[in-house]
Amino acid sequence: MKRRINTILPIALAIILPGLNFFSNSEANGVHFYTFYERWFYASFVIYILWYLLLWGSRIKTKYRNWIISGIVFLFAIIVYTLFVFFVFKIPNTIKWAFITKLFFAAVLFLIIQYALKANENISKLELEKEQIKSEIYKVQLQELRTKVDPHFLFNSFNTLRTMIRNNNPFSEQFVMNLSNFYRMTLTLNNTSTTLLKEEIDVLKSYLFLIQTRYGGGINIMIDIDEELLKRQLPTLSLQILAENCFKHNKTSLSNPLEITITSDSNNYISVKNNKLPKLTIEESSGFGLHNIAQRYELLKISNGIIKLETDDFFEVKLKLI
Repeated sequence: MKRRINTILPIALAIILPGLNFFSNSEANGVHFYTFYERWFYASFVIYILWYLLLWGSRIKTKYRNWIISGIVFLFAIIVYTLFVFFVFKIPNTIKWAFITKLFFAAVLFLIIQYALKANENISKLELEKEQIKSEIYKVQLQELRTKVDPHFLFNSFNTLRTMIRNNNPFSEQFVMNLSNFYRMTLTLNNTSTTLLKEEIDVLKSYLFLIQTRYGGGINIMIDIDEELLKRQLPTLSLQILAENCFKHNKTSLSNPLEITITSDSNNYISVKNNKLPKLTIEESSGFGLHNIAQRYELLKISNGIIKLETDDFFEVKLKLI
């Protein structure tokens, strides 16, 4: 688009400006048909060359650039005056000076347009650099999230495993396999900003198995995802972040279990919903939550990527499939 504008704009100006001048000039009515369009052609050629001379001059990196541009306009005006006006058309003196004045104003107009285009280009570059910086920041944050998901979670998992081994729990080996699988999968996703929903569910199931083993019957989890959606994508580890938030902000007990449902809907959203059982003291945040997920959707240029719903009884977050 940028190249197209830079190509079309000087051609359009070269055609339109002389045309406006000639059609508004009453003296042009008496000019022969071929002479009229011949002058229009020469004027368009002059305007076109002037555009690129000024463009070249504006790119010179020196403190004398303004003087150089002024010199370009002055020398170009003399050349045009000598070649076309004086020798070719032999126009009276009064019109010669009018021609020079018009050429000067055309040069000023071109400089203003070129400055505006350059300013717009710089703004676009700054916006792009800003987006790239934001993207790198969230990549670093995501990398930290993958490589050290939650130290407390890892320590608690080892404590749970030690207790299971002491009690000869038959699920000890399964617990070790899920713990290994969970960290292997989170580390495997190092270079991806989005992940297949199927892989997200696999990570989540390993994580939830570890949590359920730790809390016992204090947690009830239901997953109901349409299989046709498993090839769609989500921001990496977003489901695991939502599940982690459920446990961080809610208590669990056998008498009043934490109910978590993970479902899909017809609008291509994945919902993570839990009943509200607020803790008296909230665990320290890892720094990677809903805000991080929302910003990653923004970087992916996806609107309404995350939707939060809350009542006195439940808390729900919906993630848009990509």
